[in-house]
Amino acid sequence: MKNSINWFIVSLLVCFFSPAGILSQSGFSCSTFMLKHDSEQIFGHNLDMQMVIKGIVVVNKRNVYKTGRSWDELTSSEKRKTPEITWTSKYGSITVNPIARDFPDGGMNESGLCIWEMSLGKTKFIENDSLPKLFMAQWMQYVLDNFESVDQVIKSTSEIALDGWGWHFFTCDSTGRCAVIEYIDGEPAVHSGESLPVNALMNTEYSQELDTLKTYEGFGGDKKIPISDKTDINSRFVKAAYMLKNYKNSVSPNIIDYGFDILRQVEAVIDQTKWTQWSIVCDIKRLKVFFRTSAGKDIRYVSFDSFDFSNESPVKILDINADLSGNVAEKFKDYTLSANSAEQFVELMNRDPNFEKWLVSRGITSKILRDRLENYAEITINK
Repeated sequence: MKNSINWFIVSLLVCFFSPAGILSQSGFSCSTFMLKHDSEQIFGHNLDMQMVIKGIVVVNKRNVYKTGRSWDELTSSEKRKTPEITWTSKYGSITVNPIARDFPDGGMNESGLCIWEMSLGKTKFIENDSLPKLFMAQWMQYVLDNFESVDQVIKSTSEIALDGWGWHFFTCDSTGRCAVIEYIDGEPAVHSGESLPVNALMNTEYSQELDTLKTYEGFGGDKKIPISDKTDINSRFVKAAYMLKNYKNSVSPNIIDYGFDILRQVEAVIDQTKWTQWSIVCDIKRLKVFFRTSAGKDIRYVSFDSFDFSNESPVKILDINADLSGNVAEKFKDYTLSANSAEQFVELMNRDPNFEKWLVSRGITSKILRDRLENYAEITINK
């Protein structure tokens, strides 16, 4: 069975969230950063893929009781093999969800805590059946539901085992503290404080990115910063580090605009085609989320104070690719099951003809998997 799971992880990396078949092992293409300057603090992320990615922006509520799911559990007919984990959400959050509600790609909560994922092919999660296990996408929702500090997120890495495929994570809180969380050789590898000199993460191990950075001008070496070369996928970390370091000298009067400038500089351009599908900037101090997509090119935004995060009103969602601009809070609609589609995710998995066979060998089908992902939010309980 482990060989089947390993095959699945490789297949998924090729299909979803990272153009692994084209980029080198160190060049899977998603990018995240945090910039703090005086009283300003922003968190930015690019999601890159060779096709338009569907998804919803979700306003998640406080005081919702949830029972965690692992990827192994979601893709099998067998009963859970690890301790069950349950929680009641303490914080509301705004997330962007390409899989389904409660399985985000990242987001920010009411306390200003942000977390996002990026692909990392050599990821190996903890294997410890004495720990509760969560599907890595749901773990990010668990983090946003429960925590306000990076230290709390770091602590949870030794208390919960993750499963899924190759991701590592970048998280920051409202104090400006950040951490890179990776899983190497079955153990969490955390960079924070002095071991995190650059607040950015791409798709290579953080320590390797730092070693490369030291060869460039301004960081200890003599190589020129390729700031104008968007086709150099493997220099995205270097370009982000340069722009973060030089914000004080920037002519940009608006830190949000500068955040989108950073994301434009680290876009994935392959064979003269831009692969960046989503660009998101979170204003941590003002609790606003700005975003644009390849299908909806204008920047739009929402403010946390536009929403009711109590569980006494319906969950609100928005099609992330809707062709809108400016403040779009009033464009959010009440959540419905029909809008919570995992269809694209499952279709991408089924591009590999062995995917369905793998699921069948585990006692389910892709339709069952899709139903489980879409219906998970229906079994949560308002407290």
